[in-house]
Amino acid sequence: MWVKAITVGVAVAALAAPASAQHRGTIAFGAFGNRAMFDSKNNVNSGWGGGIRVGAFVGRRLSIESEWGAASASRPAGLADAHIENITLRLTAVALRLGQDRVNFLLGAGYTHADWQSAESDGIQGLLGAKVGLGKGAALRVDYVMDFNQHPKSTRNSALHFGLAFYRNPATVIRTETVWSAPTRQRADSVSAAETGRLREVEVEYMELRDSLGRPIPVIVVPATSEAALATMMTKINFLRDQYNLSDSARAILDEKVLIFRANPAMRIAITGYASAPGTEGYNMALGLRRAQATKDYLVSRGVDPIRIEIGTRGENNLLVEGDNFYANGQNRRGQFRLLIADPYLVAPRKP
Repeated sequence: MWVKAITVGVAVAALAAPASAQHRGTIAFGAFGNRAMFDSKNNVNSGWGGGIRVGAFVGRRLSIESEWGAASASRPAGLADAHIENITLRLTAVALRLGQDRVNFLLGAGYTHADWQSAESDGIQGLLGAKVGLGKGAALRVDYVMDFNQHPKSTRNSALHFGLAFYRNPATVIRTETVWSAPTRQRADSVSAAETGRLREVEVEYMELRDSLGRPIPVIVVPATSEAALATMMTKINFLRDQYNLSDSARAILDEKVLIFRANPAMRIAITGYASAPGTEGYNMALGLRRAQATKDYLVSRGVDPIRIEIGTRGENNLLVEGDNFYANGQNRRGQFRLLIADPYLVAPRKP
């Protein structure tokens, strides 16, 4: 009988489990009548009986079910009628749905234990069933089950169950509260709340317009553009032939630019390095980039944030002075400066 106790215990645990453990599951319970048909080895005729079923859904298509059923059947040769009880624990799956889930076809399998008064047997059970919905919380259910018992002898018993199933989802609680209040009668000459609000807004706007007419008109003084600061930023620097090191005169020009940087925190610039005509195009492009990088490194060393400076190279393109002579080459070996971002008016550094 310990098997019967474990089976009933599992069924009770499934019903007692909290809703959170059922994954939005639904608890099912019902009752059925049955027509039991026994293997000839049992020496028992067919009989009638009934039973109850409880279960819990662990998914939309899968549930754990436990059944208790009983049947009485006559026996030949004048023997007393047999009383058989069955306890079953199985997994039942919805194999097919029709008519917007109104009709469900079921397949199931599990463990079964039979008590034959004077003997007990264990085995496995298969199920083929169908249920037809009668509403959100009930269904008509018909099952055909087949038990395969191995103890005390190998037998195959079957039964046809027919009855009702009911469903309850403990996770769903619907509460409706209705609050009644006495209707208030509005006077015919009263002003609605919406109209009162609109009149107040008109009054506020009028007062703001009236007050604004009495205020003095502010005078915005825009400082004149510092042409000297702009000229300082546009001043280019020159390099010796095939060199990218900064000369003393180039450092002095850059020191003046550092002062403009400090006076204009939002300013950003682009430095483009150039080379003279002698040399290959690839070499002159690389040389121009090294000259721009050397210029940026010096400004950064004097405290300018590197994010405020972009660099590039044009090599021997865009010659400042056409020709291949001492003067032209000296002017073309240069670093040029262009403002990327700056306030509308550059501020000149304050004099000490």
